[in-house]
Amino acid sequence: MVLDAQQVEILSEQGRILVIQTAFPGDSILALPFIQEVKRMNPGRGIDVVCTPVSSEIFSCSPAVTDVFPFRKRGEHKGFGGMLRFAASLRENNYEKLYSLHRSFRTTLLVNMISAGESTGFDTAALSFLYDRRVYYAHKDHEVKRNLNLLGKYEGDSWQIMPDLVAGREQKGKIDKFIEGLGEGGPLIMISPGSVWETKRYPTKSYAEVAASLISSGYRVLISGSGAERGMGDQIVRIAGDRVLNTCGDFSIIESIELMRRVALVVTNDSAPTHFAMAARVPVLTVYCSTVPEFGFHGYSHESFYISKGMNCKPCGIHGHRKCPNGSFECGTTVHPYEVVEKVTGILKRNEKND
Repeated sequence: MVLDAQQVEILSEQGRILVIQTAFPGDSILALPFIQEVKRMNPGRGIDVVCTPVSSEIFSCSPAVTDVFPFRKRGEHKGFGGMLRFAASLRENNYEKLYSLHRSFRTTLLVNMISAGESTGFDTAALSFLYDRRVYYAHKDHEVKRNLNLLGKYEGDSWQIMPDLVAGREQKGKIDKFIEGLGEGGPLIMISPGSVWETKRYPTKSYAEVAASLISSGYRVLISGSGAERGMGDQIVRIAGDRVLNTCGDFSIIESIELMRRVALVVTNDSAPTHFAMAARVPVLTVYCSTVPEFGFHGYSHESFYISKGMNCKPCGIHGHRKCPNGSFECGTTVHPYEVVEKVTGILKRNEKND
């Protein structure tokens, strides 16, 4: 968002607010309801965000965000000196309030260097005593509600605020052109098979079986993900057939969310695409392997569904692992492809009746 000089002056007089969230893209989506509430409560103030370079596109497309400052901790902001220079540039904005949704040691140091009028963070943050206000981190709450607790009490379901994102003209145009190129056919279903953590990933072979079954039932299937996940998409195509279209690496995060708006349903792991689908306002089916919904990162829209099998060894960690600790990975292999297909078709048929 670009502001003219008069707008900047007005916002400066009213006191700007800074929000810091330097976690993964999925966490960035879950930070949007908080930022939207900050904007609702402070309609005349500029709301700036510090985030990772990967997530900067997300916050730049939020109507509630004024300016975005990527924190390049592995680049120009690397080390103590780089952080000092970054903090000094932010300090020039004279932030009246600062909210940190991230709890790392590095983030708390950055907060202290920025020296906002008032800083608020969680009591579980590293060096939490450096914050002016510390709020209880409620482990049993959903991540969205945990963030909103920094602002006050949200009773009942009032915390279930949907994340708002608006793609730009070029981004929408790119997806329009792609959809037009697909031609006519059955409903589109998107499968996003990736995750940073391997034990969160439903087996690629199982996703391929799901894709093949859906294709045989008249649906069209797209594989979505980053360029690093293209190999998974290629493997699904090799198994399920070339009627499956692999788009991994073809679209940015915002473009992928815009593409989701054009599909009937998204199938994914306990990972960022679950939250992308909520931002796109489309049904999403999350397959839980090593983690569980109770960790507070589940989809919370009325169109969010999940499959999760109980295991004695599950959950084995809040983020998952690179490899299954006991070597069996039963949490993933016992979720049979036919169960996923039945769930998908059930959701779609229900939605058809409601239409």
